[in-house]
Amino acid sequence: MQRIEEPDELQLRFSKAFPSVVLASSSPNRKALLEKGGTKVEVFVPEADETKSGKTPEEVVTNIASRKIDAYISSPVFSENKVAIAADTLVLINNHLLGKPKDKEMARDILRELSGNEQVVISASGLYLPGKGKVLITDKASVIFRKLTEKEIDEYLETGEWEGAAGGYRLQKTGYTLIDCIKGDWTTVVGLPLERILKECSEDNR
Repeated sequence: MQRIEEPDELQLRFSKAFPSVVLASSSPNRKALLEKGGTKVEVFVPEADETKSGKTPEEVVTNIASRKIDAYISSPVFSENKVAIAADTLVLINNHLLGKPKDKEMARDILRELSGNEQVVISASGLYLPGKGKVLITDKASVIFRKLTEKEIDEYLETGEWEGAAGGYRLQKTGYTLIDCIKGDWTTVVGLPLERILKECSEDNR
């Protein structure tokens, strides 16, 4: 897969719809995704319970995103006049969820499992929209990995990009070299489903 040139058309459309947002996330990738399109980002790091609870993978990730936006709404810095976005992302493969690897060996095991296989990336966003309040959305995209050699896995682990990344890789950095193709919105794979957010807001305006 080739590197995605940023900003792409989706990021630019998003920045026109949302010139500024509060991002309730500590993720540098989500922040960069917005800023490269031209959106001004104010970061709020939520202290929220990230326990995986829910009957389906979609419920699990949506519940976490919901608790994150609730943490912002209940904080002293909350502004009812600002758009705010929280998010969470999980990877589903072989009927089980992958989160963020705790160490390099766990990241190695995850990349071995992803190698040559198709995964489903589920990203949920908790939104605060002025005049409407809290909105929850979820989006999915499929990612097919190349068959990786042990050398390629070792080289990728040495980049350190696996740290703090759901599924143990970062698409925006050199993780794209591990991937054969993406079916769906690439920003969902990064962890912030911009197309789905824009669709939700356009539906609100009908």
